[in-house]
Parts: sequence; C-alpha cells; structure tokens
Amino acid sequence: MSGSSSNERSFSGVIGGSIETPIQDCASIGGNTNVISPTMIYFATASSGDVLNVELDGSTLALINSSGDTVGVIYPAWAMKLIDCINSGNKYIAIITRINGAAITVSIQKVS
Repeated sequence: MSGSSSNERSFSGVIGGSIETPIQDCASIGGNTNVISPTMIYFATASSGDVLNVELDGSTLALINSSGDTVGVIYPAWAMKLIDCINSGNKYIAIITRINGAAITVSIQKVS
C-alpha cells in the first residue's frame, strides 16, 4: 500500500488478487460484483439483462426486483462509498450479467 496525497486520502495496492483504486465521486461508482445470499426462488426465473434496484436495507446493499422483493445483497470492495452515495440521494441499478447456478454476477450502474 502507498501513502496519501495532500488533503485527500488515496491508496493503491493489491487486495485479494485484484488491484483496488480509490473512487473519486458517485458518478464513477460501478462495475461487476457477485450477489451474496441470492433468493433462489427469484433467480430460478431470472435472466441475464434483468434490472434490479440497489437500495439500502439498514446498512445492507439490497437488490430489489420490480415487485419490491429483496432478491439478494451485494458487498463490493467499494460498498462504503456506494452507501454514502445512496445516502446522498444517488440511485443505482444492478443488471444481471451472468447466472451460473447460485453464482450470480451483476453490473452496478448509476441512474442518471
């Protein structure tokens, strides 16, 4: 890990085999992450391309379908920044990009 720059925290390094970089603002948050604890009843009928809302449920980042059901949660490396951005009024969606049994990958994107 390297140090910090003037008046702003910054880091780079390898965590868990991938390179982590700081996220500067809410518009730049996004990317792929895996669904944790998916509700298999929902994902049994889900398809790649389905869109879910990313919402806070307490301190958990929940994936919500169009019926208002929680279908799983996410916790990407940048979860704390995403939570801060949602608390600041930003909206995000999760698009299902891959389903392989219980392994589900979504792409998080900011809603304009």
